[in-house]
Amino acid sequence: MWKDFVVLNSDKSQVIAKISEGQKFDANADVALLPTVLAEIGAKDFKVLDKELSRFIEKAKLSNSEAAAGIVIAEKHDAAVTISVDSKGMVATMVVTGAFGGSGLHANQMVQELSHANIKKGINKQALKKVLVASESLTPGQTFSQVVAHGKPAENGENSKLVPLVADVMKRVLAPKDNDAIKIDMRDFGQTVTVSENDPVMKREPATKGKSGFTVFGEILKPKPGQVQALKAGKGTHLSDENPNLLLASQPGMPIIRGQTVDVETAMCLNSVSVATGHVKFKGSVVVAGDVEPGMIIRATGNVIVGGFIESADVQAQGDIEVGKGIIGHTVSEDEPKSCIVKSGGNIKANYAQFSEIQASHNISLVVHSMSNHIRCGGDLLVIDENETQGTLSGGKAKVGGKVLCFNLGVEGDTATYVEGFARYSHQKERILKHKALYKEAQEKTMDAVRREISVKKKDKSQRTKEDVMRVEKMKQSAQAKMEKAKLAVELAQKDFEEILNINTIEAKGKVFTHVTVMFADARVTTKRVHGPSTFHFNQYEILCAAKLDDESVKDVEI
Repeated sequence: MWKDFVVLNSDKSQVIAKISEGQKFDANADVALLPTVLAEIGAKDFKVLDKELSRFIEKAKLSNSEAAAGIVIAEKHDAAVTISVDSKGMVATMVVTGAFGGSGLHANQMVQELSHANIKKGINKQALKKVLVASESLTPGQTFSQVVAHGKPAENGENSKLVPLVADVMKRVLAPKDNDAIKIDMRDFGQTVTVSENDPVMKREPATKGKSGFTVFGEILKPKPGQVQALKAGKGTHLSDENPNLLLASQPGMPIIRGQTVDVETAMCLNSVSVATGHVKFKGSVVVAGDVEPGMIIRATGNVIVGGFIESADVQAQGDIEVGKGIIGHTVSEDEPKSCIVKSGGNIKANYAQFSEIQASHNISLVVHSMSNHIRCGGDLLVIDENETQGTLSGGKAKVGGKVLCFNLGVEGDTATYVEGFARYSHQKERILKHKALYKEAQEKTMDAVRREISVKKKDKSQRTKEDVMRVEKMKQSAQAKMEKAKLAVELAQKDFEEILNINTIEAKGKVFTHVTVMFADARVTTKRVHGPSTFHFNQYEILCAAKLDDESVKDVEI
């Protein structure tokens, strides 16, 4: 039936459906038969226009003049192509739709489409060829997608690097030695870890600018240049006049690497400190490859580095103290002083410590254990290894300015352990009170200035001068500025205090045993049973215990 109504147009690009005079269109005509008729007239792959086909059927049923004039119901289409670009302009994708009886893509057509989409850079010619070939083999209406252009991200510059040009004496002295034997010849040791005046000790590898990138639209993407890390002159070192990226020794001595700089200190290097060497009092750093034996004294204005043990000795330094093995004292009665004293104006690091008095202005770090020590430190107390699998803080007393972190707190056997965290609490509270007092004083001065201003304004115009008005106005503005500054200082001090209070906790990663007394300010709690991993913190009113493995609270401890 359909073959009586469809015909190709003159250039064979369209199929026209129409009814001639006297023809009748069957209202039950099966549209499914249309493809067979289109194939017979050479329009097998033409695209059927469904809406127009439906319109023809409706008009033909009514013998409408439009049906008699003819309606295009199918067309020949060449392969079509579109281009999409991601939101960042870095990837352009070409989508080709298979031809409906027409031809595949032409190279010029693809070039024009790239031009219309404003694609200028990163074009992949091999990908375009792939699209071109695919367009010839696609079935009518089938689509094929291919990325044809890539942008290039900008390569950010690398930060500058600080590279030590001398060996790290601390690592060398504290390195483990076979069979506890001292393997270092101090004469050779001195040659390798000392520097002469103007020797280079650290260099800065300059930051790089990075490389520019581009989008597929040809827009240039600027890189972020690397940050310049400051190379600072240290104690006994200076920046080269000829090369600002080079740090030189200003004096002969022992180089000590300290982050962004190197200090060169006068150093005394010894195999051990014993009766043979006598007590050591030195203006500079002291390096001991072996042990500090019982009864010996070391005083240093710099650092003290001990490769072995400090045993029942008195070691004090203005700088850091690092001990390769342990700090060992001997048991004494409660009223007697500890037999081993180690005090530092900086940090103290050791493998372990026992029955000793240990004091540091900053942090104390022990790896294996702290047993029955008297500890005071201005910073943090850490009794834990890098992997957080060992480290026991038990017995004795510890007063810590910052936080306490250990693996086990206390020990089996009911050994009493006393730990005070955030010992700077009172100092911080006093700091806030001082700022509040200054704020109150500033408020009073502001009110005084306001009262003066009102008093001046109440005067008769003939009795007040312009200078009087300007003077009180300036006084008021100055007082208000100081008041705002004082108010901000109070807010910052309060915020700082709350942040410090939040992080300065007492935490045990493993267990908390019985008879551990935890203290913050005037509050204290004592454990009466074994707890799992726990963190004690202070909310300014009471000490709370948060346990990770069970639902523990302050109720579980004896106050």
